[in-house]
Amino acid sequence: MADDILMKSDECPPIGGNESARNQLQQFCLLAKSAHGLALLELIKQVLEAPHIYVFGELLAMPQIKELENGEHAKYYNTLNLFAYGTYKQYRQKSEDYLDLTGAMQKKLQHLTIVSLAIRDKCIPYAVLLDELEITNVRHLEDVIIEATYAGFAHF
Repeated sequence: MADDILMKSDECPPIGGNESARNQLQQFCLLAKSAHGLALLELIKQVLEAPHIYVFGELLAMPQIKELENGEHAKYYNTLNLFAYGTYKQYRQKSEDYLDLTGAMQKKLQHLTIVSLAIRDKCIPYAVLLDELEITNVRHLEDVIIEATYAGFAHF
C-alpha cells in the first residue's frame, strides 16, 4: 500500500463535516444575497479561504454570482467554479483565467483535487497525485494528504 492511497468517498462528511462549517456556509450564502460589487468579490475570496468550506454549488447558483461569469470580474466566477468542479492541475494549466491563489486557497484546491481523484478512482497511485498536484517531493505530498485528513473531509 506504500504506492497507493485508498479513500472511501462515501465516508466523506458534507461541507467539511461539522455544524460550524454548515453554519458558516449559510452565513456566506446570506451575505452573498445582498452583496454587490467589491463586497461580492471579497466575499468570494473569503469563502475560498475559509478553512472548513469545501462546497460551492450554492454560491455558484446565486444570480449575482452567475452575473460575474462573463463580465470584467470573470476570474472570480471561474475560480469559484474551479473549486466546485475543477482540479489543481486545471488551475496550473490556465492560471490566467483564475485569481492568484493564496497559500490557503492553493492547499484547499489541492485537497479538493485529492477528493475528486478519489471519487473517480478508489486507489490512487502516488505518481498520479504527484502529477495532478504538481508536487515533486513524496514527503510534501504526504503532508498535503495528512492536512486533507485533518481538515476533516477526507478519510483514508
